[in-house]
Amino acid sequence: MAEDWKIQRDRKACERPGCPLPTSRAWFAVLQWPECVRSDMCDACFQEHERHCAPGQPPIFWRSVRKASGSKEPVLDLHSLRALFDRLATVDDDRARSLRYFCALLLLRKRVLRNVPPRTAEQERADLVLVDPKQKEMQPIVLIAPAIDLSDLGGLKAELLAAIGQAPASGEAG
Repeated sequence: MAEDWKIQRDRKACERPGCPLPTSRAWFAVLQWPECVRSDMCDACFQEHERHCAPGQPPIFWRSVRKASGSKEPVLDLHSLRALFDRLATVDDDRARSLRYFCALLLLRKRVLRNVPPRTAEQERADLVLVDPKQKEMQPIVLIAPAIDLSDLGGLKAELLAAIGQAPASGEAG
């Protein structure tokens, strides 16, 4: 099961001359689907990548930010995580649905999304019924928890943190 969650990292450097990615404070992390490979891109490279996407199929991405030196707090761009959550809704794949569920948990914790009581039979069967408190007219989002083995939770957390550009705090157990 753990292999189903593995997000590979594209390790080759940008080939564009003068690309500022190695020293950029912020950049785009793009998830290539269905290969499940993450590539990091500067603004210009991301715009070029976006132009080559098929019509109606925007890239799955989020913004990553480097931690300030000496800071122990992880930097999490909630706007980008919210955009990643929305883009994953367009991918019909079990891994994408599972990753979306875990993004929802982070967004709930940070109060970007809010859990609401179920009002329909479909919502009663769901594990999460979410709304964005800033979008009053929004229809609730219904999510089903992915089937996971409890022994895989530590690995899943590490994979999600890797996907969004974070690393677990030293000494932190999964």
